[in-house]
Amino acid sequence: MKKILSVLSVFIMIFAVVPLSALATSESTYTSGKYTYTVSNGEATVTDVDTSIKGDIAVPSELGGYPVVSIGNSAFKFCNNLTSITIPDSVTSIGDEAFYNCLKITSVTIPDSVTSIGDWAFDWCSSLTSIEIPSSVTSIGRSAFTRCSSL
Repeated sequence: MKKILSVLSVFIMIFAVVPLSALATSESTYTSGKYTYTVSNGEATVTDVDTSIKGDIAVPSELGGYPVVSIGNSAFKFCNNLTSITIPDSVTSIGDEAFYNCLKITSVTIPDSVTSIGDWAFDWCSSLTSIEIPSSVTSIGRSAFTRCSSL
């Protein structure tokens, strides 16, 4: 009986400190191949990529069965061997510094689903020569294309 009361006391203390709403919206982190991502509310955000990733890549539209809806802050930062990026139609936002200092990227394909590009998103992408920003983009962060000297 004492064990049951002790376990019950711990359970009550946890829920007294952690609001139920925080438990309902918690994020889980996963890895799939070279991608690390979080899942929140049934949607995935790419949060990190193995910097050895190289060449022409297409960001997956799903990871772990969840639609990829955003490229998170610093997700591809310092991926110096990428040459082109295609972002899937499921993505609506590109985070701050998402592709910061990806020195060899020459082109980026952004779909009509994207509405925002974060601060410094493509800063130091000095080989970037081609990017089309769709009319769906309503917000471009400060210095998003700073030091893109080939544009």
